[in-house]
Amino acid sequence: MKTTLALVAFTLLLPVAASAQDGRVDLSFLDRLAARASEKQEVTLGPDLLMSSGAALIAPGPKAEAAKQILSELKGIYVRSYEFDDDKAYSMDDINAIRKQVSASGWVKVVSNEERDKSGRWELQEIYFFHSGGKINGMLIINAEPREMQVVNIVGPIDFAKVAALAGILGIPNIAGAVN
Repeated sequence: MKTTLALVAFTLLLPVAASAQDGRVDLSFLDRLAARASEKQEVTLGPDLLMSSGAALIAPGPKAEAAKQILSELKGIYVRSYEFDDDKAYSMDDINAIRKQVSASGWVKVVSNEERDKSGRWELQEIYFFHSGGKINGMLIINAEPREMQVVNIVGPIDFAKVAALAGILGIPNIAGAVN
């Protein structure tokens, strides 16, 4: 019986682990938070949608071809942004469920910021990169505080030299000293 239960548990966890291994994080469990949110924004651009309409997202201009090239290499862009009327609409268990997925091999936390004030208010920001084949092939950004949560998962190769060259389009800011 214990062996059967262990096998069932392993089978249920395998899709989550496998998904996180290609840079994609399973965000479907956040659907229950969406139901509690007073405001929500969700973006789901899978590989088919990126391939068929990614170019339409880019305004014509001198950097348009470079932007189209970057988008053509991505496998997905997934954004979940929620605002709540209640400080207890979600818990750290929800954030830890995301963190558990990026504890798999290949994921590296590159930014971690946690703040708490005397009144108990808190903020959390974390950025993770997924490394595969010596390259960054995914990114996860978590931004959370009691009444809001944002999660961004970009799946596919991310070359920061190419991204910096796109300063001024796609919402990418001009940064002093960046490659243009």
